Amino acid sequence: MSPMNSRTADSPRRPSRSLLALALAVTLMFAAAGSAAIWKAYAWGYGATADDPIAVPLGEPLHLGVARTPGGPAEWITMARVFAHMQRELSRPIVVHYALSSDNQIRMFEAGELDIALMSTLAYLDLENTGLIEPVAIPTIRNRPLDAAVIVVPYDSDAVSIEDLRDMRFAVSPDLAGASFAYWLLDRTGVNPVGFFAETPAGVQDENLARLANGEVDGTSVRISALAHWPENTFQIIEHSPDLGMPPIVVSTSLDAETIVLIRDSLLNAASRGILPEGSAITGFGTPGDTDYDFARELDNIHRGLELEAFGSAHQ
Repeated sequence: MSPMNSRTADSPRRPSRSLLALALAVTLMFAAAGSAAIWKAYAWGYGATADDPIAVPLGEPLHLGVARTPGGPAEWITMARVFAHMQRELSRPIVVHYALSSDNQIRMFEAGELDIALMSTLAYLDLENTGLIEPVAIPTIRNRPLDAAVIVVPYDSDAVSIEDLRDMRFAVSPDLAGASFAYWLLDRTGVNPVGFFAETPAGVQDENLARLANGEVDGTSVRISALAHWPENTFQIIEHSPDLGMPPIVVSTSLDAETIVLIRDSLLNAASRGILPEGSAITGFGTPGDTDYDFARELDNIHRGLELEAFGSAHQ
């Protein structure tokens, strides 16, 4: 059992509120200014300053959509380096578009505004059968090619299953690994999810983890990849899902075949070419398989029909 899943008698106290407030502030800063951070990393990857336009290739631009990064906000810079290298290999500038939601990513592909995207799994499942996109790669986190949904509680919590969180505060997110997984767990054990928790504050996974570490809630449901940069002994995992496909990198099928091959090759070879920074939770890229998303499709069916009252106003 890993340290994150186990406890000892002399387990350390949770991090201070001020430290975790700082972590949350950094998370929100990346969410608000992701494009600017990525552009600066592009320039750094070219050995130029952020104000030096000469570093940018002069070919036809490719439009890239990004939202959350597997591994958490700290991996923005890793992905920026990856796409900066791709920009160089394709001799085409990459214009970054920050999408605040899965619906935005879907709309942008439907409108023909994106060529590439680090796509949320929700958005991917909505578009996978439309013929608009093609998955080309998935990130691996700490050498894990597949993700999972997990229920986490504070490291010193006595809870050992989701049933122990009845009438407690549980932070939810609209991600498949969020409210949908919690609903799936309760439903399969014969527990009525409606009104099960006392409070269900809503937010993105990183925000919910900060709430949990600060003692503002008693549990939350996230992707295991979201824990990559949190210190050990901050949380313990009490429930674990079947394999859940990583959010894929997709391309528009309107791109020519040669460009799609170059994009795929750039991603799959990023690790061997020394593009990934030391200490990154993203340890490489692999080829996505269709069965990787079987459990995600099951959760997606729940997500589409989820009764809002099951988690109060969290999904409003």
